[in-house]
Amino acid sequence: MKLLAGNNRIKKSTLLFILFLLINSVLMISSDKGKESLKISEFGFSFLSLFQKGFAYTANFFIETANSINELRKVKVEYSKLLERIFEYESLEKDYLDLKRENNELRNQLMFGSTVKTEKIPAQIIGQDPGIFYNTITIDKGSKHGITANMPVVAFQEGFQGLVGRVIETGYSSSKILPLYDKKFSVSARLQNLRHEGIVNGTGNNSSLITMSYVSKNASDKIGYGDIVITSGLSSIYPSGIYIGRVRSVGAREYEPSLELELEPVIDFSKLEYVFVLKEGSVHEKE
Repeated sequence: MKLLAGNNRIKKSTLLFILFLLINSVLMISSDKGKESLKISEFGFSFLSLFQKGFAYTANFFIETANSINELRKVKVEYSKLLERIFEYESLEKDYLDLKRENNELRNQLMFGSTVKTEKIPAQIIGQDPGIFYNTITIDKGSKHGITANMPVVAFQEGFQGLVGRVIETGYSSSKILPLYDKKFSVSARLQNLRHEGIVNGTGNNSSLITMSYVSKNASDKIGYGDIVITSGLSSIYPSGIYIGRVRSVGAREYEPSLELELEPVIDFSKLEYVFVLKEGSVHEKE
């Protein structure tokens, strides 16, 4: 019986020892698993943090890009508005310059009007007609303003009072002028300094030179480039002393007894806008 009891005690001790080893092993395994779980948790947290940072950076990039696009759109709109304002200012400046030029032209015309000792009718050119038989210039004044046929017409440019032509037809509120450059136009003229006389005729084109014929050959050595030709006053239509043109060339043929001069008109017809129709009186020549 004692032997049996001893064996039982040995078995119980052995079982307790084995149980202790198992419990210790379990505790050790649990401890290792905890450490591994902690490492896995730390790795997962680091990865999640990196992902969050990337997402935040990408989101910020798209937000900033969208803001930049909106700013660009605003700048484009402002740029368009500024362009419109620039165009408006350019248009205003052009209108101002046109008004200033017109005002200066009118002032010059009025200054001319104050120096001419004759009754005059100011008029504005409203049309030009290069016709088949003759050229005409239309003005905005007619019979109701006292204009009649054969009245001389002058203008003022660059300090000179120059001959434009004569009235050939009148309406109630408009008139037609035969210009100096027309082939059918003629006027008695003379060289201002030499006093030699001749007849000035047009050539048919407002951009061409006009001619002065029947000038004495005795004046050939005295006539110079740029000499002034004026109306002589021998005609009953044109008063004396109105500037006609400047000498540009002198021609002579052996079998002809006179010279023929080419003149550049004092008046630039391409820039002509305002004229004066002269009534009775005289225009005094400037020496």
